[in-house]
Amino acid sequence: MKPKVRDVRLDALRGLFLLVMAGVHVPTPVSRLMQDPVGYNGSAEGFIFLSACLAGIVYGRTYWQADWKAMAQRMWKRSRQIYFVHVGILIPITLLVWRLAARLPPLANHFSDFLVHPWGSLALIPLLLHQPPLFDILPLYIIFLAVSPWLMGLARRRGWGIVVALSAVVWLVAQFGLDARLVGDPARLLPFRWGAFDLLAWQFLWVCGLALGEISLRRRLVKSKYRWVALPAAALVMLAFLTRWGFWPQAWWDPDLYLWMDKWTLGPLRLLNAAAWAVLFMAWNPQPPKWLMAPSALLGRNSLAVFAFHLPLTITATAVVQELALSDHVQTWVGTLVMALLFPWAAGWEFFKRRRKKTETAKAVLPIVKPPSPTSQADAKIAPVSRE
Repeated sequence: MKPKVRDVRLDALRGLFLLVMAGVHVPTPVSRLMQDPVGYNGSAEGFIFLSACLAGIVYGRTYWQADWKAMAQRMWKRSRQIYFVHVGILIPITLLVWRLAARLPPLANHFSDFLVHPWGSLALIPLLLHQPPLFDILPLYIIFLAVSPWLMGLARRRGWGIVVALSAVVWLVAQFGLDARLVGDPARLLPFRWGAFDLLAWQFLWVCGLALGEISLRRRLVKSKYRWVALPAAALVMLAFLTRWGFWPQAWWDPDLYLWMDKWTLGPLRLLNAAAWAVLFMAWNPQPPKWLMAPSALLGRNSLAVFAFHLPLTITATAVVQELALSDHVQTWVGTLVMALLFPWAAGWEFFKRRRKKTETAKAVLPIVKPPSPTSQADAKIAPVSRE
């Protein structure tokens, strides 16, 4: 088992994805530049995959050092925490929008499904069955983390191969739309809104990340003699980058291939692009200086707080941009400001966490002072009665 050392690179990458996510979610010239900037992969794929990797590392270590029950309790505790953050943000925002939507058309457009059936939607929100735009990533995280103890238990007994294979079969079901054919359209009966992400497709990304994180505790993912796989991975990454930004001749690129890059069902070519990036980083194993990673690592260490903060922030900024019909120049400043505000928020949250931890540590080591024993009959009369 490797020593307990937090990999700053994973925090830095997750923080970078959060930064890109905030920039994309506000419709400005900045968002157009940050939409899938390195190929046919976005910040959502990176955020889910890296979160799964970190879950595999953190909770996998608990599994090895303790037992399944200890690992499961930690995972479920974190899942509950994310659930209460999600519901605690979404319900107040929807209630506020319900009141202001008549005066702010951008808010009414964003929460249009909620406003059609507000009472039914409010009842479904705690069940994770109604998710307005931008509020559909945390429910994925909650569900995936909640079922992960059983995935890791099965992997311990049967190996990760069978778990990943079963997950791949479920992903194929989503690619052919079999899940939609079996379930039908429940929105005909209830104001059900699952969100843009197909749960059965995206679970494959989570399972792969969870497996890689847990396996990394026991051995190196790419051995030195296999580092040559970085070359074909880099070629795929470069090809996706060139085609994404139009540097590849259109005559060499069949437009029908875009059907295989769907984001919401995690299409095959989109998944291949994500796999190429993962293999490239594992085989290359870059070691950037810590000072360069420090700003984005700050966001990554406080990912839940940063993600929760960015939701009302981006919704407010979007309403301002659309309501005031701002120029591209001013929109750019608004988009940049939204991303910049994430850093002081994360710094303040980290300061709060460190202060609380320091206080708890001080209380834990504080010596217990017992009252002195009475030395005389007079002292015995006034000595406090011990309750120990």
